[in-house]
Amino acid sequence: MAITLSHRIEIKINNEFKTYCRKAFGISRFTWNWALEKVKEKISNKQKVNLFELKKEFNLIKRRQFPFVLEVTKYASQQPFIFLMQALEQFYVDLKSNKSSSKRRGFPNFKKKRHCSGSFYIGGDQVRVKKGSEIKDKRFGASENKYYLHIPKFGWVMLREAIRFPGKIISATISQDGEKFFASFNIETSKIVFEATHRENVQEALCGCDWGVKDLLTFSNGIKIKGSKYLRKKERKLTRLQKKLAKKQHRRTKGDKTPKSKNFIKQSKKLGKLYRKVKVQRLDENEKISSVLVRHFGVICLETLNVKGMMSNHRLAKAISDNSPYALRQMIKRKAAQRERTVFEIDQFYASSKTCRRCGAINKELKLRDRNFICPKCGFTEDRDTQAAKNLTEVYIDRVGSASPELLKIKPVDLTALLDDLAINGLATSREEAGI
Repeated sequence: MAITLSHRIEIKINNEFKTYCRKAFGISRFTWNWALEKVKEKISNKQKVNLFELKKEFNLIKRRQFPFVLEVTKYASQQPFIFLMQALEQFYVDLKSNKSSSKRRGFPNFKKKRHCSGSFYIGGDQVRVKKGSEIKDKRFGASENKYYLHIPKFGWVMLREAIRFPGKIISATISQDGEKFFASFNIETSKIVFEATHRENVQEALCGCDWGVKDLLTFSNGIKIKGSKYLRKKERKLTRLQKKLAKKQHRRTKGDKTPKSKNFIKQSKKLGKLYRKVKVQRLDENEKISSVLVRHFGVICLETLNVKGMMSNHRLAKAISDNSPYALRQMIKRKAAQRERTVFEIDQFYASSKTCRRCGAINKELKLRDRNFICPKCGFTEDRDTQAAKNLTEVYIDRVGSASPELLKIKPVDLTALLDDLAINGLATSREEAGI
């Protein structure tokens, strides 16, 4: 069984490589905008859109009208047609489906130039990664124990680390994030290699997970994972940097033509660096949480969330975005598929927090500020988040049946092993006792 894995590695850069990348980013952006403009013209004239024909048209005129596209890899000016075709297909599929407008993908937009970001694609036929000792060109002066990536029409660049997964490299994407450049590899490998390079599954337990604001996740066994709130911790520093930025010379209104000063650009880089640090810390935490979950639980019950709707509450929007629940949910689903775990999703309109798990009564008077659930019918009391997580597991059991093969292989969770794994990964937890 083939598994596709991704590995993102930082590239050690110099000014020549930075210039090449900025040129490739620009060509990729230019090609996308050229193709999108042609697509819009055809749609307005009620003509059929064929991106392969547009690609042929571009290839016929590029040597004469756009000779600069030949200075970088061919994929910088070819792959945007494929990406645009995929974006249009997704747009029309969502348009024909019954998805709400908030969940539909929009029509593709023109890309604008950005000084701190950009990307271009390289196909697998042009991707070469070698150890320094294997590079025959002695003029390059490669370090023997380092690994290098060959960039078409540029040469070799050093990678900060080796690729962890042996296998066939399908593609690579070179991207910029602030002052750093990265190579993201898509690698096709076998299940045997995956099991050899990843920690093995620890348990086959059943778990319900309730999303929260104060606590990021609450498990049905009473364990709560506290969100680290990285943005909140950096708020004072961000405010200070933003105040300094506002005082530098820059355009303040739409019609203002005041150029950005060098100090404004330097200050904006400092601010961007801090925002990226928050993003990376948040991403790292979500990676750790999702990895622990899929190692310890064979079946994970989650609620589907309308994050966009939740963010419309301006009092909770910052706290919700600081936890990034949607990104965490996508990570759990991706890693569960790789490890052949089951992710069972329950509709967001199921009242998991308000339903008594003992008698089934619904407490319609329960408010967001109430942290404990008290059943109006039988008097059962329990932490609202823990009860919600347990209700999710009950929905799964009712849906699949108590005698199903999926449930027969489920075993009770070893809390000691789970808590040890969470502690090793530096995840703050607390424990709620059972209800009465």
